[in-house]
Amino acid sequence: MALAVITGGATGIGAAAVRTFAAEGYDVALLDINGEAGHSLEGETHPGRIIFFDTDVSKRASIVQSVEAAVAKLGAPDVLFANAGIQKLSSLFDLKDEDVDAIIDINLKGVLYTVAAVAEHMRDAGRGSIVLMASDQVFAGKEGSIVYGATKGGVAQLTKSLSVELSPLGIRVNAVCPATVKTPLTDVIFENVGQQSFDGDADRAWAAEAQTIPLGRIAAPEEIASVVYFLSQSASSFMTGALVPVDGGFTAQ
Repeated sequence: MALAVITGGATGIGAAAVRTFAAEGYDVALLDINGEAGHSLEGETHPGRIIFFDTDVSKRASIVQSVEAAVAKLGAPDVLFANAGIQKLSSLFDLKDEDVDAIIDINLKGVLYTVAAVAEHMRDAGRGSIVLMASDQVFAGKEGSIVYGATKGGVAQLTKSLSVELSPLGIRVNAVCPATVKTPLTDVIFENVGQQSFDGDADRAWAAEAQTIPLGRIAAPEEIASVVYFLSQSASSFMTGALVPVDGGFTAQ
């Protein structure tokens, strides 16, 4: 059975991707630090198995340990979705060193080290598809999102550089670039935005965000997961190095 490795797979877009791949018969190695949500997903019934591996993607040793354990248990990976990421809003003048380090360690270095660990096994198999989680902030800046945006710009360049290096080995690398998606991570962010700018009303904050998107609504995690699945399949076999907007038209404006 084919294997998909998904980081940050316990909640949000990652969880939607885990369910999408498992529903299609993939075994899924779910790498996340959230044990409660990860084990809950592990207990779901799908055509493919879901196996949780407790992983801190800010630490290279933890990534390598989990990938090796997944390969030993489930075989060589066919797909990697490097999805794990965090966001902490801050103005330039309120940046905290620990927040800057955490965002870079997880969103950029964590992606690089995850690809390195998984691609080694794909190289041995002579095949593989890698999808990285980028953002609409690859194409557009957003207030209060300086460091997050910078890491996603880095992921975009990783996508291009890795695609050139890995293509001769039969490994494709692409990235999805979503606009705002309704997830537990963004729920926390918009609770804070509501407190700061909308008299404590998070619903008004969400509505204001939806008005910035031509389609007039916020994306669901499953809508991003379906594009990730497409990029992993033979239907996209001539795509590599692509940055794919899934943003309701936001970056077309």
